Amino acid sequence: MTIRFYNPETVSSPVNPYSHGAEVEAGSRLLYIAGQVGRRGVDGDILPDFESQVRQIYVNIAEVLKGAEMNLSNLVKLTTYITDRKNLETMRDIRKQILGDHKPAHTLVIAAGLAFEEYQIEVECVAAA
Repeated sequence: MTIRFYNPETVSSPVNPYSHGAEVEAGSRLLYIAGQVGRRGVDGDILPDFESQVRQIYVNIAEVLKGAEMNLSNLVKLTTYITDRKNLETMRDIRKQILGDHKPAHTLVIAAGLAFEEYQIEVECVAAA
């Protein structure tokens, strides 16, 4: 299975680690991951601060991927919803730490609110294998 990422020179360079386009080989398995939030799986507690919510989201995503016999390198597209623009740098830094050189297509939305008031961030994904 091949995933190709596109960043044409005729389009402005991504300011952060993402790609403008992602192509998945025909016949690949696609996994759509529902929006993940900063809630621990063991006890269901909502984590209290932005950084811990972001880290927990990527733990949750990795666990869903693992269940489908995939890993973070299978991510093709992410959509991130955050409720406060001041958290952008923190979110980007943590994403870089976790994803490293892997740069799936990514959309960022500043949202007025999420399902629970305590949620500060939510990330949904598409993965392919």
